[in-house]
Amino acid sequence: MRVTRILLLAGGVVVLAALVASIGLDVIATTLGQVGLGFLWVSMMYLGHVILRASALWKALPSRDLGYRPVLRIRLVGEAVEMLTFTGPFLAEPAKGRLLSGQGIASAHAFGAVVIEYLLYTVVSAWLAGAAFSIFLSRGTLPDGLHGPVVGMLVAVIVFTLGTAFAAVSGIGLIAPTLQAVGSVISARRTAALVSRIKPIERVLVSFLHEEPWRVLELLAFEFAGHGLLVAEIWVILRALGIHIAAVDALCFEGGVKFIAVVFAFVPGQIGAAEGTYTLLARGLGLPVAAGLTLALVRRIRALIVAGLGLAVSVVWK
Repeated sequence: MRVTRILLLAGGVVVLAALVASIGLDVIATTLGQVGLGFLWVSMMYLGHVILRASALWKALPSRDLGYRPVLRIRLVGEAVEMLTFTGPFLAEPAKGRLLSGQGIASAHAFGAVVIEYLLYTVVSAWLAGAAFSIFLSRGTLPDGLHGPVVGMLVAVIVFTLGTAFAAVSGIGLIAPTLQAVGSVISARRTAALVSRIKPIERVLVSFLHEEPWRVLELLAFEFAGHGLLVAEIWVILRALGIHIAAVDALCFEGGVKFIAVVFAFVPGQIGAAEGTYTLLARGLGLPVAAGLTLALVRRIRALIVAGLGLAVSVVWK
């Protein structure tokens, strides 16, 4: 697995280098320089996004016995883990659960709260992606070869939404039963051990969705606001580059990049994959491809800035 990750990372670096070479290093340097103070603004906006997600995580906890401040600290630490290890949510989300359980919260509820927040974040991401893909299809501006995959992503968004709605309305989980069905064919013993760990967490998740509809709506509001900041930062970055873009196009851009974490989940940090997707989306929106690559790079830099803050917080803010 380690060798595979190294190879994927190397491949991503090659793709990124090829993109920079095709556009021109001097052009990229110039556009990054144009952003200027925009780096400060987008870093603040991304920090606001992280704070809103911390609020959603706090609201997902079973009680208010744990204050908001330690939850924010844990969320910032999780951001540092995600960005600085190139592991994405695979390590960051479990790390948040462990840190929450270290605050005296029962393990099932700690990990359950993390899963609740991440699920609702993903639900809103899926809806934004669905809206963006629908607009792209209606405009007919997708690059050749992407029509089929985009339709497939729209179907996946619908299936995912229906599955979440089913769990919320029925109070019946889908993850553990699915794993049990698959495990009966592949490896019953290993699957049974995995299901025994997942069941308590899924029970917390399904109970929250089924029994706390108003809290679900409250969390969705936080997630929508957080995603709204991501849409706004696209507008800010492109405006700094002298590109005027309509709000709906900024939404299409943000919605279009949502699938990167899903499709390229096993590429460390989505290096190369993210940059390639940003340039494709820029072309689909009639923007210079240099602007798309610059946008991707600016977002990496501001995420590293916030991750550095999270690392500092983990050391200083006890």
